[in-house]
Amino acid sequence: MADRYDLNDAAVIQDPFPLLAEMRRDAPVHWNHAVKGWFVTRYHDVRMVMRDPRFSVEKMAPFAGHANPSIQHKIGFLADVLGGWMVFMDPPGHTRLREVLQSAFMPRTLAQLRPRVVAVANDLLDAVGGRTQIDLIAEYAYPLPATVIGDLCGVPREKTGQFKSWANDIGAFVLQGRDAPDKHTRTTRALRECVDYYHELVAEHRRHPRDDLTSLMIDGGGTSHRLSDDEIVSTLVLLLFAGHETTTNLIANGMLALLRHPEQMALLDADRSLIPSAVEEFLRFEGPVSTIVRIAAQDIEIGGQTIKAGERVFASLEAAGRDSDIFTDPDRVDITRRRNAHIAFGKGIHLCIGAPLARLEGQVAFEALLNRYCDFQLQAPAPDWRDELITRGLNTLPISFCHRGQGPSDDI
Repeated sequence: MADRYDLNDAAVIQDPFPLLAEMRRDAPVHWNHAVKGWFVTRYHDVRMVMRDPRFSVEKMAPFAGHANPSIQHKIGFLADVLGGWMVFMDPPGHTRLREVLQSAFMPRTLAQLRPRVVAVANDLLDAVGGRTQIDLIAEYAYPLPATVIGDLCGVPREKTGQFKSWANDIGAFVLQGRDAPDKHTRTTRALRECVDYYHELVAEHRRHPRDDLTSLMIDGGGTSHRLSDDEIVSTLVLLLFAGHETTTNLIANGMLALLRHPEQMALLDADRSLIPSAVEEFLRFEGPVSTIVRIAAQDIEIGGQTIKAGERVFASLEAAGRDSDIFTDPDRVDITRRRNAHIAFGKGIHLCIGAPLARLEGQVAFEALLNRYCDFQLQAPAPDWRDELITRGLNTLPISFCHRGQGPSDDI
């Protein structure tokens, strides 16, 4: 079975869906030697893993405890910083941090942010000028959410480029990059630089409070909770990492889906009211997060298999999104899909707090592109997917297009 379900195979990294379908049919819950843990592929089982409190997300301390002594000094620092991310915390720590941030990510609050997101999108497209070919990721899908989350946290825009470097190095460890043998060194260096910078940012915000997320955390977010500087810094690292990583993938993966299904591109171009449902379909079809990881806090049975306490469970959101028991014709992109109960943002207490922001950014991103350009074409022989287990993202997405001849005043 180890060879049959090899998630590290180069062909599987580029196109995992045939193998995931085979797993879902023949071995929906199985021990996978490639990841050294249980791999779960059916929609209802994946949903249960995310919702069941018997599964823990606190994996940093156990990882540090079992690390090779030769890298212990690096792992200890990583565990301290990343262990402060609420995505790696169980209640009550998770609950406390989430309550502080919750008010800033309510859909009603974020709706007021739309003009700012539109302005960022238009600025990026203005910079394209008269060109008819770009790398969509480098020039649009990355800087759009990175600029927005940076603005929300009170980070100067000139730091946006630095975010990318830090995020790439942190991601080598967090996203379980399989082709990154030096990932502990890279991540430790990037995290130290990142943490030092954010400590300075928090100190500046304590001296001069502002209307942004950093000051909101300092103030406790309207709750009785008071966060330490270390907690605020860890959360800033999370926000500025996850706050752009997933949305970048959403925009790029969604554009690739449209390029591969030109009839859906034409449909969306003819009816912009379909943009919200199109974004939901992109999330289901090839969403930005491929796998979530949990640790069994006690012995648990799933799909006839007994998972022992302490064992890791890899729940495949990609496989769940293509489950034919839930979705009609799941391997087809359908931006008009009405029954789309995808779980791309998770479920339960760890439902992505930034989901409303990601949806807003995705909708604005596609509307701005369609309003400016037409006749999109992929300018690469094949997509180049990143070698990561946790996320589903492209390295580059070179595209060409024609201008519609409208100026910025006609956008959105």
